[in-house]
Formats: sequence, structure tokens, C-alpha cells
Amino acid sequence: NPDAFPELPRIMGDRKKDARKLAGHKWDAVIDTCAYTPEDLIPILNNIDTDFYVLVSTVSVYSDYKNGAPSETSDVLDNKLTNEEERGKAYGSLKVQTEKKLLETMGDRALIIRPSIVAGPYDPTGRFAFWASKLAKEGKTLIPGSKERVVQWIDARDLAAFILMQVENDTNGIFNVAADPVDMETFVAELGTGKTEGVWVDDAFLIKHGIESFEIPLWIPISEEYPEGFIVVQNAEAKRVGLVCRSAHETAKDIRKWLNIRDGGAPKAGLSREKELELLRLYELFQAEDSRG
Repeated sequence: NPDAFPELPRIMGDRKKDARKLAGHKWDAVIDTCAYTPEDLIPILNNIDTDFYVLVSTVSVYSDYKNGAPSETSDVLDNKLTNEEERGKAYGSLKVQTEKKLLETMGDRALIIRPSIVAGPYDPTGRFAFWASKLAKEGKTLIPGSKERVVQWIDARDLAAFILMQVENDTNGIFNVAADPVDMETFVAELGTGKTEGVWVDDAFLIKHGIESFEIPLWIPISEEYPEGFIVVQNAEAKRVGLVCRSAHETAKDIRKWLNIRDGGAPKAGLSREKELELLRLYELFQAEDSRG
């Protein structure tokens, strides 16, 4: 949104080609939301004059979710990327390399933020908005997996408030930034408006019918690799230094307000209604046959 905050001065350019435009200026702090690779970061570091540098990374850097939710000291991915095709699939690994480059350059003047899925008004991915919108409508809605599996996210406004607090406090280091995980039954209840009839469809049925992880937003089949049925991290360190998170209900309510005034309708995410209805039809047939033995 290049028209936001028109009163602020801005320097426009491609960070890889035009970073020299930053030379000759001084900043108290930099908050970098979009360095995905070391090549994105290096031109900035070579031209910026700042006392403090914040990098927004990702919980996708962790290499192992089998043994419970990772903390900030858990192992991270160390894939060696050999070609551009591999690089395109290696979001987490590239973020690890970007983090390392920042720490090498800025040391104790660096803060690394690892957020969970970011949600809220203006989110173009539509992952949380998919559920905020769907669970406010009438009719049957497919809910994937069990009621017990957990989900986790962070409202963008809570993420922003946390980052600004840490900049003001000169907090360095690494923090997972995520709300407390909730089970899917609680999630549906908090986002819903009471109009929807949820139909809980188990992982095995969805896999059998070709539905892949995240094809339904916030859903990963429970497996040895993801025993929670989602990417879940520990957040105790962030809470210790001041992280406060609003409820899922509040996030969903504000998303629905945004969707009501947004040009172009809801962001596209998740199954089409046609595909969802077909899966529900097949699941009802499956249940009917199962009940007959």
C-alpha cells in the first residue's frame, strides 16, 4: 500500500539494485519485513547506517517438529542449496541463511523475529480470512481434521506492537512471535457467528480424495512429522518480554469488517465452494455406507 502514511518521507527502489539510495542517511532502527535471502539483505547492510536492525523471519526455519513445539534454541534447517529450482522451494532454509548474515554483520544490534502465520485485516494471503468469512455464513462447512488438533497464528497488529516495543527497549536476540495455540474446536467456536453447521472431516478421507497440506487453510494432516496437525512453536520468551495477543474472535471480527469494505471481495484462498460441497457430498455417502457396515 504505497499510499499509506503519505506524510512520511520515503525512498523508493529495488532493494537489490538501488540500495545505494540509502547511503548518506541515518536511522535509529530498521525493520525489514521482506528479506527472504542473503542477496536481499546484503545490499541494504552495505549501504545502511543504523543503530539497530530487525529482521522478520519465520517459524519455517525449524527443522524438527516431531518432538514438540520448537523453541528459539531448537535446530534450524541447514540445507545446502545448489540451484535456482531448489532455492525456490527452500523458503525456510534461505531465511536461516539470511538470519545468519544479519547476526554476522550486526551482532548484538540485531533482533530476529520468527512469526507464525500472520493474520488480520489487509492480509493478501486470505488464510485466516478464509475461516473468518466462512464461519460467519449459513450452511454446512467442511472442518478438516479432528477437534483436538491445534492451530497457531499472530495478529499483524500484535506483531507490530511487539516489534516496536523491543526496538524501544533495545532488545536483541531471537523470538518466536505467536499467539497461544488453540484446538480446532475452540478456533471454530471463537470465529463462528452461530450460523454455520460444521462438518468435521477426518484427515484420512481428505488425503484419499487428493487434498494436500494447506490446500484448506491452517490444515496439515496429523503425522509423525507434524504431530500437532500444524506448525506450532513455543512463545514463552516473547511473552516474557511483553507479547500480548488479542483473541481469535477479535481478529476475525476485524477481518470481516475489512472484507465488507474491500474492493474485489475476499482474498482467494482455500477450496472453492463447489469443491467443498462435492467433498461434503462424498463424505456423507461414505458415512452412510460405513454405518450400514
